Amino acid sequence: MNNIYLGLIHYPVTQNRSVITSSITNMDMHDISRISATYGLGGYFVIHPDEKMRNIAHKLSGHWTTGDGKNRNSDRYDAIKNMKIVPDLDAAKTEIKKIHGEEPVTIGTTARKKEKSKPLSHILKQKKSPFLILFGTAGGIEDNFLDSLDIILEPIVTGSGYNHLSVRSAVSIFIDRIYMSDYYR
Repeated sequence: MNNIYLGLIHYPVTQNRSVITSSITNMDMHDISRISATYGLGGYFVIHPDEKMRNIAHKLSGHWTTGDGKNRNSDRYDAIKNMKIVPDLDAAKTEIKKIHGEEPVTIGTTARKKEKSKPLSHILKQKKSPFLILFGTAGGIEDNFLDSLDIILEPIVTGSGYNHLSVRSAVSIFIDRIYMSDYYR
């Protein structure tokens, strides 16, 4: 599954119908890095436009990759070493292109049903080109940005009528569904 990359978008995302820039959280950094490492993904991008916020994220991740934390908790180092902190989607796509020689297919996720949403099986039918699956913080990825992506996945629906997962949970569910499919077996 090393051709699959995760991206956590902090802008443009929504909150109460407004477009905002959300904060990077330590928990998202660590937990999504652990998902990426556990499933052997190509990597994980924390995508945030604000340089000060990225510097804080670099300081936090640096503790586990070059600081005392590296020696104290090698499991955390193993997870976070493949995380990159970048200013925008283009920077993430450029990094992936350096590795694979082609731009990734950009895939958006949302808890909202969209007209052009595709089932997860749709991406599994694609050639094994690199994929960058994007998840939004706060209230999710803003609609115009979402619509600019190559594919939008159908939301996770369970039939309960409630649909507001934490981003870490949504990442886990989508990645496990890909892993459990015949695509990677």
